Amino acid sequence: MNSKNLLLLASMAIAITACKKDDDPAPTPAPAGNNTATVKMAFTFMNGTAPFDMNASYQDGAGHAFRFSGLKFYVSDIHLTDDGGATVGEFHDTYLLVDAGGTNDFTLGAISAAHIHEAHFALGLESAVNHADPLAAEYPLNVPDMHWSWNPTAGYKFLLIEGKVDGNSDGDYDDAEDLDVQYHCATDAMFRETHEHIHADADAGTTVTLQAKVDVGVIISGLDLLANPTAHGGGANNALAMDSLVTAIDEM
Repeated sequence: MNSKNLLLLASMAIAITACKKDDDPAPTPAPAGNNTATVKMAFTFMNGTAPFDMNASYQDGAGHAFRFSGLKFYVSDIHLTDDGGATVGEFHDTYLLVDAGGTNDFTLGAISAAHIHEAHFALGLESAVNHADPLAAEYPLNVPDMHWSWNPTAGYKFLLIEGKVDGNSDGDYDDAEDLDVQYHCATDAMFRETHEHIHADADAGTTVTLQAKVDVGVIISGLDLLANPTAHGGGANNALAMDSLVTAIDEM
């Protein structure tokens, strides 16, 4: 083979190699490491150290037997802090409807890996949300029985307690003396703020669940449900129920 042919073959090889390199896609960069954690919040209803049972009887502050048919409340304005008080997670636009008759395991969202010392949150809704149109809202702000549609100025029911009180202490709830109980705590004045100690590590790539206990006995411990079976709005018994709810929520 003469030198001219050799030179031609070499040129073709270089051209083919160059084309192959041009056609190859650029290498995909390695994905960045995940340094966030998913945060959930769960509420467990209890009576002291015993599990809550919607069909069981509980004692109010005056010793009357009471059976719940409904117990719900709103949680909002959630933010998490570390040991030094610095905010490590904010979920101000997240609204939870905690329902004793349902499952109460909520996903809040993602935060950078951190140690969570406390969870701060509100019971109820801030004024602007409280007076917004529920028909234009998404769940859980569009639940019909949690809003005073007949009295829009009152807004949402921050806490709902419903059931039956045993009026003659005979152990059942179907006598004329047994009264329907209905506590609907509403108006801006019923808004409460609280916090819970957590002490949980939200490690990168993991899911951490902030566990809270709700003691139903504490919620009704200051109420005489036979003497005051109905409390709508922001009266003294509504305020007492909201204050008791603050005390009733604690770490598991």
